[in-house]
Parts: sequence; structure tokens; C-alpha cells
Amino acid sequence: MKKNTFLPILFLMTLPLLSLSQETKKDAIKVTYGVFLKKVVPNFKEGTFYSEFYWWIKFKNDSTQSGWSNDDIINIEYVNACQSAIGSSAAEIQEKKIIGKDEYYYTGYHQGDFYFNPDYSSYPFDIQSLNITIENSLIPSTDLVFCVDTTSFLSSGADKRFFGISNDLLNAKTTNFNISKTEISTLSGIYNSNFGDPEFPNQSSYSRLNIGVFINRSFVPFITKLIIPLAIILFLVYFVFFIPADKIDIAAGLTVTSLLSAIAFQLSVNSDLPEIGYIIYVDKVFYSCYFLIAISMAESLYTFYLDKSGEAEKIRLAKRIDQISRFLFPILFAASIYLFA
Repeated sequence: MKKNTFLPILFLMTLPLLSLSQETKKDAIKVTYGVFLKKVVPNFKEGTFYSEFYWWIKFKNDSTQSGWSNDDIINIEYVNACQSAIGSSAAEIQEKKIIGKDEYYYTGYHQGDFYFNPDYSSYPFDIQSLNITIENSLIPSTDLVFCVDTTSFLSSGADKRFFGISNDLLNAKTTNFNISKTEISTLSGIYNSNFGDPEFPNQSSYSRLNIGVFINRSFVPFITKLIIPLAIILFLVYFVFFIPADKIDIAAGLTVTSLLSAIAFQLSVNSDLPEIGYIIYVDKVFYSCYFLIAISMAESLYTFYLDKSGEAEKIRLAKRIDQISRFLFPILFAASIYLFA
């Protein structure tokens, strides 16, 4: 009986020694990050956007315990920035202060260009995501993690859909796009390399924070700059169905001129976009126009030969085809705009 009770007692006595032999993992430093966007100017052709914004960070750090200095913690890198030097955030600092025991607050101002990956498949109804991604360039995610300063955003009474963005930017009337929402989230940056350093791990992870601004284009400019000119071009083609069948020269002149005008117009529209290797929505609309113009030309030739035959039945058929085409032509154009959207 004594032997059976001695073993559990011995195990309980050695348990503290076992726990002391294991290295206790220190808590990661939590860096609370906030941002206030003042300006966003996209360059769709270059795949970049210019932005100006205020930023602030708050964190608690005892360097004697964490092993990291405050300068290390604020060494923030803009991952997708254009020609931004590592550690440039230190030069942006406008104010720093102590807000509690080992608690610090820094605020700064950044202005510069960022890359983004545009998707034009639905152009001009496309929705683009303009992202600003930050990362500490020195401290891995085991020792530092970013957090969104949701408390500051909520206390300001801002709409949850537009956290971190100024009312002036939301209400701007001179831009050709609308801001649909903003998303501020945390993620991890994985590096599958030791960068040639044998003392560096083969894979490392760094905490990131991403500010996403989602924009879409204004609908009115699309109507005035694209649909109305195309409708005018097709309206000229539409006259073909009212021209007498024996006036093939007039019909041919209208269709050929309209086709050349549509091709020139498409080249003008696409000149505002970068070179892309896929078909976008506006291309499909133009291809529909080319198809309608070609069908109109074919219809004119067919009715011309029917009328030229001199047979009463074929002449009536030619007139009937013109009447049906007058009805189908605008329906096919409207359907192409809707179905390809």
C-alpha cells in the first residue's frame, strides 16, 4: 500500500523541476495600428496608386524582458510600396509619447505610391482593391503581432464600412470613381528562404496589417463616354433597314464607315488601360457591335439580290426581312450590353 502511494507523490514532487527545465515562451508584443486616409489617386494604366495618410501605433514594451527596443518595433516596412526604403517610417514620425508604464504611442504621416493588381475583366464595371500592406521588417510573428485599432475607429462614430478614411475623400465629386468600402485586417507574410544565412530559419513568418480600399467607377461617365457614342454609330447602321434594297452602295457606305468608326473608338477606349491578355466586358460589347454591323451588311446584300431578281414574292420577302431587322437590331444590342455585364 505504501509503495503504491509513493509513486504519485514522487511524481508531484518532480513536476516543478520538469516545468523549470522547459523554456517558457515569452508573449508576443502586440502593436495596435490605426490609419486615417486623406488621399487616394489610382493610376489604372500603371497599376499604382498614390496615397497620403496619418498612422499611429500603440504598444507595451519592456526591452529588458522582450529583448527588442522601441526602434526595432517601429521599424515598419510598406510591403507593396513603390521605391520605399526600409525603415522609412522612422522619418515619418510626428509625435511620440509615453501613455503608461512601458506603454508608448507614435504617430506619423506617409505619402507615396503603392502597387496594386487590377482586374479589368468587368471594365468599366470593375471593382478594384487598393491595398496598403505593412510589416515589421525585423521582428518575426513569434515576437510581434499587429492588431487593428478598432476601438479608436468605433469611438469616432465612423461607419464600419469606411473605417480609416476621411469624409473629404468619401464625398469628393471630382474623382471618376467611388469608394464602396474599406477593410482593415491582419495576415501573415511567409518567407520560404533563409536568404543565404545559415543561422536564419529556412522559413519565417512576419505579422502584417492590410488596409484595403475598394473602389468602383462612376456609372454616368460610362454612359456618356461609351454607350452614347456606340449608340450613335449603330444608329447610322440602323438606317440600312430603311434604305431601298436597290441602293446597295448607300448601305455599304454606312456599314463600312460605321465599322471603321467603331474600331477607332475601341482603340481610343483601350488606350486608357494597360496591356492585358484577356477579354474584358467592354471588348465583348464592341465585338457585339462588329457582329451587328456585319449582319447588317449581309442583310443588305441578301435583300439586294432578292429585289434584283424581279420576282414579286422575293421582293415581298426582302421587305419583310427589313421589317424584322428593324425590330431585332436594337434588341440584340441591348441584350449584348446586359448579358455580358
